Amino acid sequence: MVTAERCLEILRSSQSETLLLDVRPLLQFTKAHIKGSLNLCIPTTLLKRPSFNLQKVEETFGTGQDKSNFSRWRSSTRIIVYDSSTSLPKDAALLVSLLQKFTREGWKGESLVLAGGFSRFSTQFPDWVESSLPASSSSSLSSSSSAAAAAAACTSPNSSSSSSTAPGHAKNNLSISLTLPTAPSIVGGCVMPTPSSNPVNPFFSNIRQNVDLIGGVGQFPVTLPPAMDEDTRRSLPAWLSRIANAEDAGKTAAVRFLNIEKGEQSRMQQALSAPETSAHSEGQTPGKRSYRIAGIEKGSKNRYNNIYPYDHCRVKLLDTTESSCDYINASFIRSSRSHKRYIATQAPMPSTFNDFWRVVWEQDVRLIVMLTAETDGAQVKCHPYWRSADYGNLRVQLVSEGAIPLDRRQCEPSETGYFIIRHFSMTNSKEPFEPPREITQIQYSDWPDFGTPAKPYHLLRLIEECDAVVSGSAGRSSPNPQDNPDPAGQRRVIVHCSAGCGRTGTFCTVDSVIDMLKRQKKASQSSERTEPSWVYEDTTDLVASTVEDFRSQRLSMVQSLRQFVLCYESILEWWASHT
Repeated sequence: MVTAERCLEILRSSQSETLLLDVRPLLQFTKAHIKGSLNLCIPTTLLKRPSFNLQKVEETFGTGQDKSNFSRWRSSTRIIVYDSSTSLPKDAALLVSLLQKFTREGWKGESLVLAGGFSRFSTQFPDWVESSLPASSSSSLSSSSSAAAAAAACTSPNSSSSSSTAPGHAKNNLSISLTLPTAPSIVGGCVMPTPSSNPVNPFFSNIRQNVDLIGGVGQFPVTLPPAMDEDTRRSLPAWLSRIANAEDAGKTAAVRFLNIEKGEQSRMQQALSAPETSAHSEGQTPGKRSYRIAGIEKGSKNRYNNIYPYDHCRVKLLDTTESSCDYINASFIRSSRSHKRYIATQAPMPSTFNDFWRVVWEQDVRLIVMLTAETDGAQVKCHPYWRSADYGNLRVQLVSEGAIPLDRRQCEPSETGYFIIRHFSMTNSKEPFEPPREITQIQYSDWPDFGTPAKPYHLLRLIEECDAVVSGSAGRSSPNPQDNPDPAGQRRVIVHCSAGCGRTGTFCTVDSVIDMLKRQKKASQSSERTEPSWVYEDTTDLVASTVEDFRSQRLSMVQSLRQFVLCYESILEWWASHT
């Protein structure tokens, strides 16, 4: 880190060779910033992603002097980044990850973080502080009101803690839609909606695709499993065969994912602006409807301030009073082509432990699938909600904890990885005559945020273990035969990662598509045609259609292209081992 004094020396002696980046929200930047600095108004979740490279960062400036100034990073000898007040290296993870983007592009200069941030520098050297936009940006703002609106739209989401918005108490006041006056297309490094098409929305940055789709979604080749020989490839359904074609190199998957992303972008623009809503029952595939977001005002109940449930399929806490709240950041999830049913939710926090266990009891859940470690570096991804304790009127007792090796050929967990399996006993003091319920949690820790497991096989092993638990809790003495789809009426399975969308959506997609393929295989062996028409054809892309189903029920289910490709790779792995 560099002190404020040393930073000033650098600016005085070689400002033309120094790139100074301010990552604070635009509203703070417009009020005051260090002379010569550029504002990066980009959500923190994007800045942390390796795929959000410098080309995408540069494109957020649009055109003009700011973009030109940023592009000179290649010839800069130093890059200094600062936020509001970071003083310790352990708190500078976001700033360091931004600097690493430059070194990954081959830049060899000196990377520095300003110790104490803008707060310390402005206190010591007020003469080096500007209180207005640089000339290149000021012309973009037509009035102070539009500047404030744009600033609200560009405030970076907090990716590691709950929103600062205080939770409300009104039972039914869970959905929100706001519009503000129009603003220019590009403000302070943030691409804005055009005045002719969309009003400025204070939750603009909550629409992930507004920044994610700058420069497209990229392209990843689909890797075939080692067991995929020529005979197995010829047996693939038509939709999967095209994905597996080496000449395609992942292009088809990329195009389909881009279309899914654009569809969600459109839904979110509607959800955060349209006042209308319509009822929707759990698990149905929607037609045309008005979407609304629930829980934006429930600050302490949301782990992230850009992931909320849709109002039409959110899980509601039962038996609430007029003064209490039925909100939890959780969604009912189900594909229209499978009997698998899920509750996708964020990782519980201390403020939501009671609510989480209420859902487990009220929805008669017997399996919890946890797809994250407790921490990722310095960031808390999930709080330990599984400790023995009383959660309101519910008593949760941890009965046992063990490990299952990822490789079924091994008897003991090893360095190759493992799942953690926990068994609980759960009772309800309000229902004293209800027998204790046995709850199982399976945790897979080696799946990084925005990333993928080491091998598709590991995800299939997890699904296999979950199927065994579901079968056991349903009273079946052994899991379903390998080629049998799940019967109707299964209990819901709670699935969560940290936000309850990317890894959660990937697990639910692969699990559901495998169930669909089992259904198709079983139908092909029968002379009677009693199933829906899709069961008898092989042109519908079951992965893409399932993700589209899930995206209409919860934001960002299968959040990245890499996770989308993993879905195909896992299905190919399953097909190769079951043909």
